[in-house]
Amino acid sequence: MSIYTVCQTAVVSVTPDTTLKFVAELMKNKNLGCVVIAEEQKPVGIVTDRDIALRGGPLCGEDWDMAPISSIMTREVCTIRKDTGIFDAIQEMKSSNVRRLPVVDAGGRLVGLITLDDIIRLLARELGEIARIIGKESPKI
Repeated sequence: MSIYTVCQTAVVSVTPDTTLKFVAELMKNKNLGCVVIAEEQKPVGIVTDRDIALRGGPLCGEDWDMAPISSIMTREVCTIRKDTGIFDAIQEMKSSNVRRLPVVDAGGRLVGLITLDDIIRLLARELGEIARIIGKESPKI
């Protein structure tokens, strides 16, 4: 199963010049943990709620709300191809020490976002299905 079958495809992205205040309000209003920063549909960065909380004020000073999101975004964004398998996606998250990976097509364009929570939900469903099958096939005592 490819990661694209379980990723979120309605990804919120903004351009690097979008203000930090706008991104913070967007994340609050839409209950988002991260926003992908993209140029020409290609990820160039990522910002999490934690980034805004920890780096927003200290890095940008008094005018933090008007600073561009590029001033605090993580620039070396790890991405994953949409045809990558789930196991490989988990390994990439683990080795990169991230909880979210933008999903890209063969041209590097943003097509989705996979999060650790998405993978945990998938695994929980699969384990539930296995438990149901085992329960059906177990001898009645």
